[in-house]
Amino acid sequence: MSQHGYIAVYQGNDFCEIEGFPNKIENMTENVVYIWEVVTRKEFMGRGIAKKLLAYVLDKFSNYTIYSCINENNIPSIRLHEKYGFKELYKFEEEEDKKIKKQIMFVKNSE
Repeated sequence: MSQHGYIAVYQGNDFCEIEGFPNKIENMTENVVYIWEVVTRKEFMGRGIAKKLLAYVLDKFSNYTIYSCINENNIPSIRLHEKYGFKELYKFEEEEDKKIKKQIMFVKNSE
């Protein structure tokens, strides 16, 4: 991890299969990037680190369709993604450690 945080990105259109997510994505292109996670160290939260990391990925992969799956309780992440033009694609539930997590798949198409 860097000093303040990191963003993990996967390039490829088989991320739903890898993650075990339901694939409700129609006509997925080859130019696909999936944001695996955006992490900011606790002591640096609220300082715009996640914003800078997300902006970097959007700039680097400007010709790609970008997907990001976010827990529905992670309101700061949802708001940040929406601010950068991500749209809700679909919702689903997954079981992790015998707990049900409600997830939202977001997408930002290349411009």
